[in-house]
Amino acid sequence: MANKFREKLAERRSRKGYDQIARNNRLLQLLRDIPDHRKGQGKLHKLENILFLSVLAQLMGAVNYKEIWVWITKYIQNEKIKKLLGVEFIRTPSRSAVAEILAEVNYLELERVFRIWINELVDTSNSPQLAVDGKVMNGSSVNAKQSTQVLNAVLIDSGIILAHKKIADKSNEVPALRELIDELDDSFIYSFDAMNCKVNPTKFQQLTK
Repeated sequence: MANKFREKLAERRSRKGYDQIARNNRLLQLLRDIPDHRKGQGKLHKLENILFLSVLAQLMGAVNYKEIWVWITKYIQNEKIKKLLGVEFIRTPSRSAVAEILAEVNYLELERVFRIWINELVDTSNSPQLAVDGKVMNGSSVNAKQSTQVLNAVLIDSGIILAHKKIADKSNEVPALRELIDELDDSFIYSFDAMNCKVNPTKFQQLTK
């Protein structure tokens, strides 16, 4: 009985073009490659769906877990949103479910997907200048834990973020910036805070001998 019901739903989605729209949703397809950290039992939402909706929420101005959840709650039943997800029916997630997914998702995999997606959308050949600056993520301090600090690499001409780099706890921007530059295309021209120009005293002595 359940299988027949699923088959009918799939047929209806196919007739309405839901499946094709979802297949053409490049970001959603990329997000499907991110490993799901949750246990099999009790999953009410696909990981990629919540992540995709969270990206939309942030593009529309949401800056923390609560605002992301509020946006999702408001728009998840919108017909256009459901088409982008390739679903005809979807439950509205609880605030705790959204917060848990965003807190526990593999951020390295999420960043990998983001960089693939943004580089497919943005032509950087004519705008090689990147401004890199560290920011504290709003609302990232949970249960008295230290707030998360992130380096953002932003195209100066357009203001589009090309990459992020999490700053390790009890560290600073300097080592994170060096790692970020190593990971990105070496054709970029970088601008950053003066603190990142400090010379390692040991290396300086070696160079001046």
